[in-house]
Amino acid sequence: MRKILSIISTLTVILFSSCEKIVNVDLETQAPRLIVDAALIWVKGTDGKVQTIKLTTTTGYYQQEMPKVSNATVYITNSANVRFDFLEEPGTNGITGRYTCIKFIPKIGETYTLTVIYKGETYEGKETLIAVNPIENVEQRDDFGLNRDEYGIKVNFRDPVNQNNYYLFSYKTANRKFPSYDAFDDQFIDGNLGFGVFADAKSKKGDSINIKFSGISQRYFNYMKILIGTSNADSNGIFATVPSSNIRGNMINKTNGTNYCLGYFSFSETDQSNYILK
Repeated sequence: MRKILSIISTLTVILFSSCEKIVNVDLETQAPRLIVDAALIWVKGTDGKVQTIKLTTTTGYYQQEMPKVSNATVYITNSANVRFDFLEEPGTNGITGRYTCIKFIPKIGETYTLTVIYKGETYEGKETLIAVNPIENVEQRDDFGLNRDEYGIKVNFRDPVNQNNYYLFSYKTANRKFPSYDAFDDQFIDGNLGFGVFADAKSKKGDSINIKFSGISQRYFNYMKILIGTSNADSNGIFATVPSSNIRGNMINKTNGTNYCLGYFSFSETDQSNYILK
């Protein structure tokens, strides 16, 4: 019996060893859907006049890049129906998929409507520009990680009292292809000192960490919590992962409801800082 089992095991190893090769499975591919990347920010201390929206479409599982969208009409209107046109940027290497407005007028508390017209269909989304308190200070720590030996930072801010606030932190370092995100609310810190933390095992003294701290709407907070939880930000970025393809944003197809798009239109006041690890 042992000899039989030994022969079976040997044959199994031979068969698997001889058949080891990359196989691309023929997956069912849906028609491309529009993806709207319209996470607008108004950085404190700037006029906020220049804003950019990126348009791409979904593609096959094995494709490395998202196809960029050209020939779309993109504009934002405010509550007074003032229109801000986003014009397609030219590209030396072809289509850019970037649409920019250089005369935007941001206003805290204002509600904006984004309209995208593409291939005869109209997509719309609404968002209110949310304010945020400034970053008070950044503390460096060297006791993060499982072994308490990773460099990291603690970013402190003051939460407004008696308000329901939602926040998004973004951290970008040279050793990460995409930023790391953290979304949270003020349920347990109302009116008190709040903070965000970031650590990376690859970080070392002299590294720069770009910090962006934004006020966001409750709906965008819910969207980002799901997106962060289903993505691998280190390898693909939260806006480029396959699992996120079924997460609906706030852009609605007004022409054909079944041809929904992906992505989100958000607008946030943002405080940013660059911290150098010491």
